[in-house]
This record gives sequence, C-alpha cells and structure tokens, in this order.
Amino acid sequence: MFEIVRQDLERCVRVNQTGARNLSAYLRELFNPGTQAILIHRFGVWSDGIRVAPLRYLLRVVHFFVQHVVAWRVGIYIPIKADIGPGIAIHTWGGGVFLPSCRIGRNLTIVGGGVLFDYDTLEIGEDVTVGAGTKSTGRIRIGNRVTTAPNSVVIEDVPDDSLVFGNPGRIVRKLSAKRKLAKVGTGPVAESVSSPSLAAF
Repeated sequence: MFEIVRQDLERCVRVNQTGARNLSAYLRELFNPGTQAILIHRFGVWSDGIRVAPLRYLLRVVHFFVQHVVAWRVGIYIPIKADIGPGIAIHTWGGGVFLPSCRIGRNLTIVGGGVLFDYDTLEIGEDVTVGAGTKSTGRIRIGNRVTTAPNSVVIEDVPDDSLVFGNPGRIVRKLSAKRKLAKVGTGPVAESVSSPSLAAF
C-alpha cells in the first residue's frame, strides 16, 4: 500500500506542481483536495485489509467519516471498492468527481470537475485521461490509453488508443506510436502525421 501511495504522490506532484520534486512541492500537493481524496481512498483500502477485526472496524469508521467530510467539502468521491492502480492524479480542486467501483488501471488522469462514471462501469484501462465534464452510462469498458474530450458522454465500449468526444460520444481511433514511426519518412503521409492537428489521431 505504501509503495502505491508513493507512486500516487510522485505523479500528482509531477503533474500538479510543474515537475518540482522538493519538500515544498509535496506539502503544497497535500493540500490539493483531489490528492486528499486519493490518499483517503488508499487509507480505506488498507484499513479494510487489516485482519484484526476490532482495529479494522475502528479504522473503517474513521475512514467513513473522513471520506464523507471530504466528499461533501470538495465533491470528490472514490468508493472503497474501486480497485485503482498506482499513479492516479486529479487536477481539479472540486466540482464533482465520482468514480465507479470497478478495476481502474494505472496512471488515470482526471483533468477537471463534473466527471461522473456510472456505477455499472465494468473497467477503465491504463493511461486514461478524462476531460472535464465527462459522463458515462451503462455497463461499458474503457480501454487503455483512451482520452475523453471535455463534456463527452460515453455510452459504449471504447477500444484502446481512442479519443471520445461529443454527446453522445463519438469514438475516433488514435494513431499509435508504432504506426506513427512506421509512417515517418513516407512522403506526404509523414507530413500529415507531423501536423499538430492530426498527431493525436
């Protein structure tokens, strides 16, 4: 658990504190409500695994009250049953972030508030970036390296290496790094790939 917390903090500091990795940056990050919600979730998962029943029940009560105070104060709620990989980062200082009770891969990034995942969500992959205002509905799976644009509504499974935008969400396949390298040096196609407007697809 402590190794996962270390990875969480390192990534949060890297993305929220412009890459600074000194004591001051870590202290500032501890006041970030998104990071507080992450640490409270990790504490809840850890306390739920304690084998000594009286101690486990006591810590679960502490987690319950602290989690609900933070959720009420900043609007960020991470259920204890969510199985989240290391490296989650939440940029927003509030505004409503509700994650589902499912498996979530490493390096999840939530860019802004207004994010609401259906509790029926089955899985969220690794290296997923969630834009502000993203919503999902139904028993869907979101693949690896997926990006959702701001205010997207995800209503169906999203394959790996995709971009979702719009309401209802439209899925566009992004060009993988391997395919980009394969196309470099092939004339007009190479020029297309190097264009900033097309590089994400």
